[in-house]
Amino acid sequence: MQILVLDIGCSFTKGYLFNKSLDIIAEYKLSTDMSSPDTLESGVRKVMSEFENHSYQAIFPLSFGEGVVYDNVLYEPTHNRKSLTKNHYQQTGTPTDVLRDIGSAFHSLLTFPSYDNGPALPVSTYIASRLANTEIYTWDLTHAGNSGILDFSQRKWALDLLKKYNCHPFPFSEKFISSATIVGKTESGIPVFAGGHDHSCISVFNPKTIIIAGTWVVLSHPEIAFLPNPKEQKEGIRWTITANGSFHKQIVKKVSNPVTLSEMNHIISIFEKMGVSENTEIYTIGGFGEKLAPKLDEIQSPYQFIAPPDAEVYQHIQTAKYAFRALELQT
Repeated sequence: MQILVLDIGCSFTKGYLFNKSLDIIAEYKLSTDMSSPDTLESGVRKVMSEFENHSYQAIFPLSFGEGVVYDNVLYEPTHNRKSLTKNHYQQTGTPTDVLRDIGSAFHSLLTFPSYDNGPALPVSTYIASRLANTEIYTWDLTHAGNSGILDFSQRKWALDLLKKYNCHPFPFSEKFISSATIVGKTESGIPVFAGGHDHSCISVFNPKTIIIAGTWVVLSHPEIAFLPNPKEQKEGIRWTITANGSFHKQIVKKVSNPVTLSEMNHIISIFEKMGVSENTEIYTIGGFGEKLAPKLDEIQSPYQFIAPPDAEVYQHIQTAKYAFRALELQT
């Protein structure tokens, strides 16, 4: 049994073919073209074409959280950069003064010219619908949890917030779908999962405090309960939901490559402000996670920074493990 994991990132679209032992059988990547939904889909299909000589039993798409596809246009949060969630932090877990990534799907929604031209979908959900040739009207919980418009206490859309900004009729269903739901099949009969947010489908089996060091650096720490903290709000720390429904606190940063000493000290201070316990092992993964871990470990701090085996593809291995388990339960 083999599964193809697609990761549609801001910089690259990648494909990883995994076997049941979680070995990568083949991989391929190309630059992501986000100029339109068609160019985005074309890139995904180009990546998939590189696996034509391989057989696989399912496709699991992942994507970044910024873009929203609506009425055949890919909207990104290039406008509406003012704070949109003021006085809603206790409800949405979204800080009020972070302009790029926090609640950026909400920023994208507000660029729509109207709200009655069909569903608005996160990128991975849109791609799943195209690959399976089926209409999807709902979001998976991982993308909803990164949108800035989810009522975390109720695990429902913050409808009052949407109404406040005249998002009506809502361009999506009020119900959610699991990332592990099979939404349909390709023309060749391969099941397609709904998929989800690229940073939120990692910590399903063993939630850990992690650093994802890629185009953007993501600092993420699991929490049992949603307890919004005004001090964390001030730092720009947001709440998210992972594929197994658990809470994480995150902050997304742009850093130098290589990361400077001041940036590394700031990373350590963020984990302290998140309330991460001393002696916690922090997995440092992603494109330059293997190089970053020993540098962070050289700095005097209360944490242990570890690059796990296969640090660069750790998150994709965890996603594949999740996808295999989901496929087993549905077949």
